[in-house]
Amino acid sequence: MINGRELQNSTQAPQSQNTSLNVFEIAILARVKWNLHSLNNEGTIGNVTEPRTVVLWDGTRTDGVSGEMMKHIHAYWTWLQAKQAEKVSLCSGCQSFQPQRADADYKELKNAKDNADAMKKAIERCILCDLHGFLVQRPTIHRQSVVEFGWIVGVPGKFNRDIHVHARHAAAERGISAEAEGEKEEVSEEQTQEQTAEKAERTKVAAQMLYHRPTRSGVYALVTLFQPWRIGLNEVNYTYALDSNERTSRYKLALSAYEWTIKRPDGAMITTRLPHIEGIEGIVLISRQATPVPMLSPLREDYLEKLKTLAEKQGVEFKEFNDLDELVDILSDLQKSVPFQMPSLHTSSGGESASA
Repeated sequence: MINGRELQNSTQAPQSQNTSLNVFEIAILARVKWNLHSLNNEGTIGNVTEPRTVVLWDGTRTDGVSGEMMKHIHAYWTWLQAKQAEKVSLCSGCQSFQPQRADADYKELKNAKDNADAMKKAIERCILCDLHGFLVQRPTIHRQSVVEFGWIVGVPGKFNRDIHVHARHAAAERGISAEAEGEKEEVSEEQTQEQTAEKAERTKVAAQMLYHRPTRSGVYALVTLFQPWRIGLNEVNYTYALDSNERTSRYKLALSAYEWTIKRPDGAMITTRLPHIEGIEGIVLISRQATPVPMLSPLREDYLEKLKTLAEKQGVEFKEFNDLDELVDILSDLQKSVPFQMPSLHTSSGGESASA
């Protein structure tokens, strides 16, 4: 007679020859040191750009970079890799990195048999839609992102902000010699009234302009969650729209994008405020079975010890790192793994529901 445990093992066996290589979830919780950046801002009022400010539970106001910005950076590095890689598909909207993603060419999805079939088509044809999610208006289908970021929050007492004044000058206009000015004056007397008014307006626009830009430095708490088990998963009928090889390929590309997101956080104002990245330290949590990884904010001074304790209790693997190169090594090592696949789900060849 086969007992319950043997039956469970026999059900799970087909997903991988080595279950220790499966990855259900990955979390990165860390403190990163960024100097002299302006990666995310509230907006510009007049000639003043205001930095992002967030309020913690106790009323403490601190600096922040939104999760939307970090997710955009990860999506950008995903897109860049997909554009140059062979056999990596992008939908027509994502080919040009349009934020609408699948909704940009919804007409191709309107011919689907039902919502499950439309979701399957959207996942199959585009890695960016699969990893970062989308919302299609008609047919109404929604995919939640496999990659999640929280606010990157300045640790209270460990950040500084300043506003700097800059001036824009029209060098070509003010560098005109007196002789040239005289010549222009001669010509201007013969110009029509309309041309004279046009010149006056041009001179006004070319005048010096003052503007104020923020610069921030500090230690920031970073939280992000990656769910490889959901790569290729059609969450309308809960079947996998992709085979294991394609899911693994997308998993590896997402990990590479994570690496570049942390090494090169290309957010706002990087043309003049490229961050001075001083370092990063934290922990990577890896769940090999269908167990959610614990999440605890690096805003806590004791977050590392608490997360280690929680991970041990849950049977979750953890790897601590003390600088950027160590984190890169961990992410590179995870490239050897494969995304976890739920044992009760199979790869769909159509729009049918998964068998139990």
